Amino acid sequence: MGQQRIGRIQWGPLTFGPGSPYMVTALDGVDDMPEIRAEDIPRPDQHGDYTGPDTTGARVIQLGLGLRADSPDELRKLTLALRAATQPQRQPQPLQFLDWDTLVYGKVRQRSIPYDAEYLWRTGTAALEVYCADPYLYSLNEYAVSTTAYSPAAGRTYPLVYSGAGPGARNLVLNPSFEETFTTETTGFGTNSTRSRVSAESYVGGYSVQHAISVASAQGGTSWNIEPVAAGSTVQLGVWVKVPTTGIAALELWWRNQTTNLSTTSVIAQARPGSWARVSGSYTVAAGQTCDRVAAVATTSAAGAAIWWADAAMAVVGSSLPAYFDGANGGTWEGTPNASVSGRPAGTGRVYGDAGQSGRLTAINGGASPAYPVLRIDGPVANPSIEQVTTGGGLTLDATIQAGEYLIIDTRTRAVLLMGSSPRRQWVRAGSTWPLLQPGTNTLAYRGSALPGAPGQSSLLTVTWRDTSL
Repeated sequence: MGQQRIGRIQWGPLTFGPGSPYMVTALDGVDDMPEIRAEDIPRPDQHGDYTGPDTTGARVIQLGLGLRADSPDELRKLTLALRAATQPQRQPQPLQFLDWDTLVYGKVRQRSIPYDAEYLWRTGTAALEVYCADPYLYSLNEYAVSTTAYSPAAGRTYPLVYSGAGPGARNLVLNPSFEETFTTETTGFGTNSTRSRVSAESYVGGYSVQHAISVASAQGGTSWNIEPVAAGSTVQLGVWVKVPTTGIAALELWWRNQTTNLSTTSVIAQARPGSWARVSGSYTVAAGQTCDRVAAVATTSAAGAAIWWADAAMAVVGSSLPAYFDGANGGTWEGTPNASVSGRPAGTGRVYGDAGQSGRLTAINGGASPAYPVLRIDGPVANPSIEQVTTGGGLTLDATIQAGEYLIIDTRTRAVLLMGSSPRRQWVRAGSTWPLLQPGTNTLAYRGSALPGAPGQSSLLTVTWRDTSL
């Protein structure tokens, strides 16, 4: 479900927003319409204009930040880190709105970090202007579907190798989802709180931990042991929680060393009463400290007792929090199942759909604007064609692609590259139309002729895109 609050923003190595020292104070230009480039001309001797298609110019995003530190020296470190991450660029880079599932590509064109001696003890402000020559808003996920050509009789399994989604990561929580009975890897909080491992409620797997807080204005929660993290590293923490519609006044995430709290952040605004929601934050371990536990703790309201649940705890070292995984859900246990760190190898970061049938595939653009897909054709095939069944038209290539060769077609730039680098734009047959994925469901058909001497081999079309809006 979408949320109005902006949440976390990722730019290069820095994360702005909840759980970070960079508070987002203002944001303009994301939901705004970029400037329209109209093609209107006056009607001679008549009222009104002849109007052509409207296109947009670049998108300009204004971002206001509040810097929060514990000392003037720490504030200076935050200023220098922001300055280093916003240098002039040769190429656009992604600006990711992590909780809005939105991505833009831009360059920082202006940066302001004023010096205000009256407030410089631990707070400051900054303003960034990000110029996006490409005005489109994209989904964070990149989607891919594939099908073999209609003509060849035999197919192949695709993807040939799929090693996970996105960058490699390690979930440092040792007993993240309570699929085994309680162990010394977790402990409870609160003298008026009773913890139970239950199957009636769970986000992942078959169990979660239930906290029954028996009195008003009391705390109850769970602490998870994690692999110790040394000073200077940032610990991203996420926990799936379900809180009741009434009865919980506060919800916090804690970063701890044994019984000492290193940092606490309120996440009650991220909860969705009555349903499961992921709450998250981050903490950079200070000099001389070690973080070896994380916790989720709720406080009842003055009205009385309450029950809430937690599941799928995840702690990673890095600049962003990936989707949840453990050794039984997309990862591998490094030691004892449900009592050790779990790892996930690096992958493509793509979400793969079902394979196409009989030379057809379905691509769903969840945005509000047409998406420009990237097409990959793997040989062997002669004269491949891609028909856009939904809207008509198609792209045909007068070409032969041998086994082991592939062709990349970028429908936005209209580049046609053999083996991803050698231009072959001349292969596009005159009269072809470049496929666009309209909002909603799109059906594409892939056809081609088999090459002599390649029995049992079939060509493959893979279509890759992101949900797209303006």
